Amino acid sequence: MVLKTRTTLAEFLALPETKPYLELMDGEVIEKAMPNRIHGTLVAVLLQLLRNYLTESREARVHTEVRHLEDDEDWVFFPDVSVTLRSRTGPAIEHDGPERVLPDLAIEVLSPEERPGRLQRKIAHYMRSGVSILWVIDPADEKLTVWRPGALPQDYAAPQVVSAAPVLSAFELDLQALFDALRD
Repeated sequence: MVLKTRTTLAEFLALPETKPYLELMDGEVIEKAMPNRIHGTLVAVLLQLLRNYLTESREARVHTEVRHLEDDEDWVFFPDVSVTLRSRTGPAIEHDGPERVLPDLAIEVLSPEERPGRLQRKIAHYMRSGVSILWVIDPADEKLTVWRPGALPQDYAAPQVVSAAPVLSAFELDLQALFDALRD
């Protein structure tokens, strides 16, 4: 849902935080698509796998639904999962307002209401803003598309394994195991 034709970054940041979450894209305030059970299951599995890996490697921090701000494009967004290298984040302390350090790996799990045009705009923002890797997971087709700046997207499906390198040195996502979690 678009709430207003044009909104400035300052106007958007003055809005109270709500659920469903609001994102700012190209001056439009947009409700983030509401997750369903499938979406929630995939995000939970991804968080568990990433936390297990990062507890050992200590390379990065993983979060879900953290509000990020990209000043250059007046863009405020909530990746479903964001992974940010510890070397770029500093100490893990609470602060008010959106996170200004963009994730190195952003993961978006598509919701049934996701609009293709809006998704393409979002992908373009991710690629321009400096996110190293974007994973877009489509539960309906059980596939994962990897986006990297300056490269063509790559599609993967089970039983393939997807690497998060160079962001995470040794993390690999087994797509068969990920999508099998939907059938457990």
